[in-house]
Amino acid sequence: MIKLSKIRQLLALVIILAVLALAAAIALKAYRGMRGGPVLPSLPKNIEVSLQKIHFTESKGGEKKWDLLADKAEYDKSGEVVRLTGIRLEVAAAGKTGDIVLTSERAAYYTRTRDVELFGNVVAKSASGMEFTTGRVAYVAASSMLRTADRVRFSDGNLAVVGIGMEFMVNRKQLKILRQVAASYTPGTARP
Repeated sequence: MIKLSKIRQLLALVIILAVLALAAAIALKAYRGMRGGPVLPSLPKNIEVSLQKIHFTESKGGEKKWDLLADKAEYDKSGEVVRLTGIRLEVAAAGKTGDIVLTSERAAYYTRTRDVELFGNVVAKSASGMEFTTGRVAYVAASSMLRTADRVRFSDGNLAVVGIGMEFMVNRKQLKILRQVAASYTPGTARP
């Protein structure tokens, strides 16, 4: 027969093991909780919202004016501006020229005017083969104009033009290079 003192010692040992198991479970759970997932960096104070992979379409009277795609967007509520990176802006242009696709490293979309300003290695191409490059260009929504004060290189078929400053009326397909214009025409290189 087992003595009462042995039963007490056995019971005490079971209680101690249970307490140790409970403490180990709590410690393990706390350790896993501390490791957790990656902590997201906080946004700068002037940034209200930050989004990844956005697509925004501007239309008027049921007609698409432009599509804007960006890798990242940050909305600055104080300045009513959305700062964008990894930009693709498709401006609708009917007729022979076709839509004009602009790409750049960064951009700013102004919510009040709906203008888009593109910065850093701006390249624009159309379906017809028209192309221009510049460091910075603004799409002025009210007049459907692409405008820059920077150096620009423009080409379309046999025509190549370089200069400083440009105004391109998207709807009318009118191009104006403002200063220090140099143009070249190469006959016989027209596209079919």
